[in-house]
Amino acid sequence: MKATTTLLRLSSTLSKPQFIPQHPHKNLPSPTTRLFVSPSTFTPTQSLAASRILPYPRSALYNLIADIPSYPTFLPYCQSARITSHSAPDPTHNHRWPHTADLRVGWGPYEESFRSRIYCLPYHTLEACAGSAHPTIPASELKHYADTPTGESASQDIQDGPLFTSLLTRWKLHEFPFKPSPPDGPPQEGNAEKNISYPRTEISLVIEARFASAVY
Repeated sequence: MKATTTLLRLSSTLSKPQFIPQHPHKNLPSPTTRLFVSPSTFTPTQSLAASRILPYPRSALYNLIADIPSYPTFLPYCQSARITSHSAPDPTHNHRWPHTADLRVGWGPYEESFRSRIYCLPYHTLEACAGSAHPTIPASELKHYADTPTGESASQDIQDGPLFTSLLTRWKLHEFPFKPSPPDGPPQEGNAEKNISYPRTEISLVIEARFASAVY
């Protein structure tokens, strides 16, 4: 529960208006105007990033991030999420990871659904792609996604909604062990636990998005 609360705080940081256009355009239409002709022409790619060092094991945090149905509990604006297909068992852990997922997001009067392609490099990186986005994890490390159990390829399995023309979400986790400073003076007998290294994890989240409409 504490780990979920911490991820909520991290993702809440991203819910603030921090999107920074990578390729700004001049004379953008008013955000209150819904366009009907080629809206993606006016929507630049936007990106945001956040990172934290959390006092939890990397495996526990990764399992939480890979638990797609739990997203509404810690991702702002996410109303529902469900896994629609899984990968083949990965060669290291013999575990089947999410492959595609349907998500519904909403804010204000707007509500949209879209499907993401999920790519898990177990306990290190998780990427979710929608629209024209592609994973950055090397294909050699994603062999458990080469052939899905249903025989569907990533391109055939996706059915994108109108929200994004491109969306890449990347979670990365690194072990960041913490060992408290030794007490002043010689160590005292019976205080060996003070020298224990506690598990910590550096977690980063990067989102690159291009919305299908300038209204978003």
